[in-house]
Amino acid sequence: MNLYNDTYLPDILNIIAQGLLVPTMAVIVLLLLVTLFFVGQIIVEVVTERRHFHQNMPEIINAIHDAAPEDVTEVVASSGLLKSQKEALTTVATNMSLPEDPLFAMAQTQIAGVEKHYQRRVAFSDVISKIGPMLGLMGTLIPLGPGIVALGQGNTVQLSASLGIAFDATVCGLVCAVTALVISKIRTGWYDEYIGTLEALMTCVLDKAKELGRKAA
Repeated sequence: MNLYNDTYLPDILNIIAQGLLVPTMAVIVLLLLVTLFFVGQIIVEVVTERRHFHQNMPEIINAIHDAAPEDVTEVVASSGLLKSQKEALTTVATNMSLPEDPLFAMAQTQIAGVEKHYQRRVAFSDVISKIGPMLGLMGTLIPLGPGIVALGQGNTVQLSASLGIAFDATVCGLVCAVTALVISKIRTGWYDEYIGTLEALMTCVLDKAKELGRKAA
């Protein structure tokens, strides 16, 4: 049996494929809007967070080391750290009287919470950088079917329209992917720095807690 001539499978596939064209175009437009939102978001992040992140690691470490245990929270609050870093360090610093193991677990939880918050920020742009080219490819291939049929019939107007849709979908999908990838790379570099700073300072706070424990003993 000839599947092409004796069944409706090619017609069914064609109907499904052509039916996906409008949803694919709609999703690509949505991705463009989300990508523009991410661009605005990273600009706001530069203004509100990045330019205020003025921290001198040796200075802060020495300040925490030289401070009395009850003054560590004040040292953290007056530093140039980010709000999320200050909150994590302050939470541990205000609970220095806890035993060593629970305090260490609390510190790990605080670091993991900040890290998860940053991972969620990067995850969305990572997804767009991966699905953007796929959707662009779908938007390219779907209209090429009618375009090829139109070419066989000598309908150059339909062919031109189909090629225009295909090229537009490809370009828009790639623009989304490239922009989202750049945003993800920039943010990953920033957030790795933030987490590294938090881990180093959290170690200092835990050392100060051990010192407090030795004095209490």
